[in-house]
Amino acid sequence: MIEKKIDELFETINNSEEYQSYLNIGKVLEQDEEINNLIKEIKELQQKSVRLEEAGNPEYKEIDKVIEEKVNLLNSKPIYQEYLRRMNEFNDIISMSSNQIEKYINSKV
Repeated sequence: MIEKKIDELFETINNSEEYQSYLNIGKVLEQDEEINNLIKEIKELQQKSVRLEEAGNPEYKEIDKVIEEKVNLLNSKPIYQEYLRRMNEFNDIISMSSNQIEKYINSKV
C-alpha cells in the first residue's frame, strides 16, 4: 500500500507543471552550444584549480578569478537565468513536500 502511494506521489511530481517546465527549459539549454561550452570550460577550470590548490601551487587563485568571470558570464545569460529560476522553483516544491511528509510522519509516530 505504501509503495503504491509513493509511486502515485512520484507520478504526481513527474506530471506537475513545475517539473515539466524545468525539463523543457533544460532541453532548450542543452541545445545552446555557447552555454554548454561555457559550463564545460568552468568545470575543467574548477578541476584544474583544485589540483593546483591540492599541490600547493598558488596559481589556483588566478584560475579562480577566471572561473568567477566565466560564472558571471554564464549567470548573465537570460536562458540560463530562466533555467535556474525554474530549477529553484521545482526544488522549493520538493522541499516543501518533503517537509510536509516529515511533519505528517512525525505526528503519527
